[in-house]
Amino acid sequence: MNSGKTENSISVSLVDYIGKIDDGVAVILSLMINSEQYEMVYWFNRENNKHIKIEKKFYEHYPAIKDIYDYEYLIDLLYHIDTNILPNKEEIFSTFNV
Repeated sequence: MNSGKTENSISVSLVDYIGKIDDGVAVILSLMINSEQYEMVYWFNRENNKHIKIEKKFYEHYPAIKDIYDYEYLIDLLYHIDTNILPNKEEIFSTFNV
């Protein structure tokens, strides 16, 4: 399990690989913000497209955020996931025949 911290007291851990979906790979991540844990699904492909789905509890704790893509630290979060949690995407793509 990989883990690490970003700025703004956000920590992310790799929980599991879901596997190949369409032309990419999906993983389950654990996101910790201010002592609250949220599960999220992170999908990515070779063209650097990404999709995030976070559990409903996140929106209950942050009612002003209607979509994860509006989260003010999203850029930092994505950067952290791509560089620290999933740094070797080519190996992941190869494992899942993407």
